[in-house]
Amino acid sequence: MSTILVAEDLSAVGGISLSSALSVLTAMQYDVAALPTSLLSTHTSGYGTPATVDLSSWLPRVFEHWTAAKLHFDQALIGYVGSVELCQLLTTYLEQHPVSLLVIDPVLGDLGKLYQGFDQDYVDAMRQMIKTADVILPNTTEAALLTDQPYQEHPDLNVILTALQRLVKPGAHAVITDVQQDGQIGCAWLDENQQVQFAGQPRLPGHYNGTGDTLAAVIAGLLGRGYPLDESLKLATQWLHVAVSETLSQHRSDSRQGVALGQLMRAILTLK
Repeated sequence: MSTILVAEDLSAVGGISLSSALSVLTAMQYDVAALPTSLLSTHTSGYGTPATVDLSSWLPRVFEHWTAAKLHFDQALIGYVGSVELCQLLTTYLEQHPVSLLVIDPVLGDLGKLYQGFDQDYVDAMRQMIKTADVILPNTTEAALLTDQPYQEHPDLNVILTALQRLVKPGAHAVITDVQQDGQIGCAWLDENQQVQFAGQPRLPGHYNGTGDTLAAVIAGLLGRGYPLDESLKLATQWLHVAVSETLSQHRSDSRQGVALGQLMRAILTLK
């Protein structure tokens, strides 16, 4: 059984980020090392201001202990980090303890804006971090921020993906995860011939928290199990569509919770 390090925030309520990644990757038969980069009483969408715990003084002690214990991780997934200092700590640890697959979801913002509390220094720190990645999974906003381009809801994919590819190491892949085309939403990337490829599913009504976190976990899990990039992205977008469809069918009275994972888990369990 492969081991995977997952570093992102943990919200006690909301069902997104680390809590959803743990569920997905455990179902995919990984031993998961769950590393919360911050603790929140809820996620930040719709609940008001959460109670938070800064873990910047804890992470160095975690890494020191893991090194002393001679722990090794086969793969790693990094999501929400939260500070320049933590970006640097994670980067240093993974340079000293390399993994066979590093997937980074460079969480910076959405809808054309940086998330609250982030600034240009944080964008610069994320640019440094993604240099070590094998796959990066920005949304359209994050792709614009990383490449220092104006945000466009429907960017020229060839231009922005080419710019992203310049930020990662040779052989690494940049994938934009919320591309909209012809009533569909999904992932876009450049193939080996530098042609834009797209894997999408019909866009469903509404807004759903945690879709990016769930998608990143599925993609990392599939890649780690040896699925090619294009097949991983096609499966991941199909399964996320299933999860959003299930969420929509539940007619939830509280829309703040993350997407339903029941049908997605059943799909994962059909993997060979």
